Amino acid sequence: MNKTPTLGFGIDIGGTGIKGALVDLATGQLAGERMRIPTPKPATPEAIAEIAAEIVTALKWDGPVGVTVPCVVKHGMAQTAANIDPAWIGTDADALFAKRLNRHVDDIGVLNDADAAGVAEVRFGDER
Repeated sequence: MNKTPTLGFGIDIGGTGIKGALVDLATGQLAGERMRIPTPKPATPEAIAEIAAEIVTALKWDGPVGVTVPCVVKHGMAQTAANIDPAWIGTDADALFAKRLNRHVDDIGVLNDADAAGVAEVRFGDER
């Protein structure tokens, strides 16, 4: 029996908006409604995690969640903060989103947004 998931849920943290949607993991295409909420000012870790939880709840997703952030991320820890509050620096982003989304930390993946774009291009881009 194949237990590879076919759907995933992604949250993109941007300087002006936080977006979330269900994604078809085979094609990389959206598999449901996309929701966008303006990024709060200040864009603190807690404020952003609250909006991420709002999006996940509104779209009724109960599985693992991938989150992209405008930060350098190493082992789940934010090392920098671009277009978001400096309070992100040193934040355990994996633990933050796991707690706020009521998930096990293993069900959260936090990645730099540019790194995520590169991974998506390799996996789903025209040159694959």
